[in-house]
Amino acid sequence: MREVGRKGLGLLLFDALDAPGLRCAHSVAPLDVRREEERRRFVEAAGLDPDRVASPVQVHGAEVVRVDAPPARPIEADGLVTDAKGLALLVKAADCSLVVVADPRRRAVGVAHAGWRGAAAGMAANLVAALAREFGSAPGDMVAAVGPTIGVLRYAVGSEVLEAFRSRVPWADEYARTIDGRLHYDVAGANGRALVECGVPTVEVAGICTHERSDLLFSYRRQGPGAGHHGLVAGWVG
Repeated sequence: MREVGRKGLGLLLFDALDAPGLRCAHSVAPLDVRREEERRRFVEAAGLDPDRVASPVQVHGAEVVRVDAPPARPIEADGLVTDAKGLALLVKAADCSLVVVADPRRRAVGVAHAGWRGAAAGMAANLVAALAREFGSAPGDMVAAVGPTIGVLRYAVGSEVLEAFRSRVPWADEYARTIDGRLHYDVAGANGRALVECGVPTVEVAGICTHERSDLLFSYRRQGPGAGHHGLVAGWVG
């Protein structure tokens, strides 16, 4: 992942998603995508049309919805997929993982908000499955990335987090650590592992902790309820 500047804004770009016609970027602070004007500036800087955006009302679940145009009414979901040319998909977070999966062969793309609840419920796998179901994408043709997320050293959790992962995947304990007597969990690593388990051959995990990088990113754990939100946007052009 690399930082660039475009149209006066800082952006993070995934190396794995450097495909012709694909536009994908992760925003950085102080731009807060909860604000309409700042969201528009971000989408435009990423090379997409700010008037053609689909962004769900996120509910910390694992549902993925297909969209072919900007929705006429709010969509409650945490994942979106499309193959519509020029349609930008946008999700936001302040510590949770933002995930993108693209199929350069069929020019389809999906994005998701995947905090621990969504990750434990199978969001990454659902995103891959939605691209296969809706557009005939094969996992072997896909590339994927997991954006900056609160890191395991900073993410102390309750036992319910580990139990939620254990109920779904056999490798759950590999992403748990005990630090100073408290359970911590690597949500970004778990999301990346889930994509690999689905058969996606190229998966980039940013490895940037939102809590530690106060110079670059917002963090709910660090800042509290007033924390801003960064965004991930993706779409096909050309």
